[in-house]
Amino acid sequence: MKKVFLISALVLVIITSMVFGAGQQEAAKPKVTVFWALYDGLTEEYRADLQSAFMAEYPDIILDIVPIPWDNVYDKLTTSLAGGNAPELSVIGTRWALELLSMDAIEPVDKYVSQATLDNIFDGTKEALIDGKLWGLPVAAGARILAINNDLTKKVPATMEEMRAEALNVVRRTGKYGIIMPGKKHTELTDFGYYLYAAGGDIFEVNPDGSFGKCAINSPAGVKALEFMVQLAKDKVVPGGYLSQTRMEAHPVFYAGDAAYVMIGAWVDSALQQAGAKFDVTYAQIPGFAGYKSAPLVITDSIAIFKDAKNKKEAGIFLDFFYRDEWKAKFDELIGFPPVTISASKLPQFQSPLYQALNEAAGNAKPWPLIEGFAEMTDIIWDAISMAYLGQKTPKKALDDAARSIDELKATYE
Repeated sequence: MKKVFLISALVLVIITSMVFGAGQQEAAKPKVTVFWALYDGLTEEYRADLQSAFMAEYPDIILDIVPIPWDNVYDKLTTSLAGGNAPELSVIGTRWALELLSMDAIEPVDKYVSQATLDNIFDGTKEALIDGKLWGLPVAAGARILAINNDLTKKVPATMEEMRAEALNVVRRTGKYGIIMPGKKHTELTDFGYYLYAAGGDIFEVNPDGSFGKCAINSPAGVKALEFMVQLAKDKVVPGGYLSQTRMEAHPVFYAGDAAYVMIGAWVDSALQQAGAKFDVTYAQIPGFAGYKSAPLVITDSIAIFKDAKNKKEAGIFLDFFYRDEWKAKFDELIGFPPVTISASKLPQFQSPLYQALNEAAGNAKPWPLIEGFAEMTDIIWDAISMAYLGQKTPKKALDDAARSIDELKATYE
């Protein structure tokens, strides 16, 4: 009996030692924690498969992909940073990058990600490029395109001037609207961006070191853009109630089949389906003004590497793995956004007319400037646009005054 007890005790010691040893080995492995934003369409199966496949290829690295509802990511991230428990990686709204930089919380991704991965990402989607350094990789990027209601027109305009002419023609022929143009002040400034970029303009001058100089919305390009928008309103080719419509209120006019053109993002196809639209649609590029190339707006979310994380080298290894077509292309397909990588944009599943237009737009797209106080600055620009629409100021006077106010605001952040 004593012998049996001794053998059992010995076996228990051996098992305990094996478990303890295995635990020590696991604890010794570097761990990469990823705060994973839950986009619509992104499945738990995909997340689990990605995590398992990475650890199968890199058994010496532990990967913990933490799913977080998108609306909770900011709070989760800032709480973790305040508690001294930074993840290696997190999806961020790219606009957060400036705040994270002011906290000295993130690192340039090119310190840890391979050049091959960086070269495979469309330059136009790298919205986290600040002062010449890339502070995050684009994880979901949406360049804007032109959608055309083929029941009202089949004209694909080569220039903004052609689009206006055809919008006037549509109104004369059909009694419908020529183009959607939201006019009520809201959080987005996209329509002014479409016309500004189409005229070759920018929000700010860009210094040789990549930093932003004086506000440039009152440049000839900016004035041309706003004059054109005011003219569209005078032409009555936009919905009569445009001044009371935000983007979310204006776009359904197009979905209902009552407008020929709308400048819009990747969600347009699903929105048309949800609205029960019966008309055929052509997807094309937002045109430039005569003499200028198409330069559509792009808006992105990014994935960032955190400075106080323990295993940044391994985080870079994961990013190289995730941005392979096998995984990133599937991610893009699930969430319904166009791919941010050049190689994925050539895959069969992204060759529909919508994706072809989005892929082409991504190659020429321009982001908003990443600058502190930009939300306040867009408010100033919206006020200028509203005064021009209402005839309270000429477009040039409105933009001159706005540019002066923006420069004053910008100086408070410097």
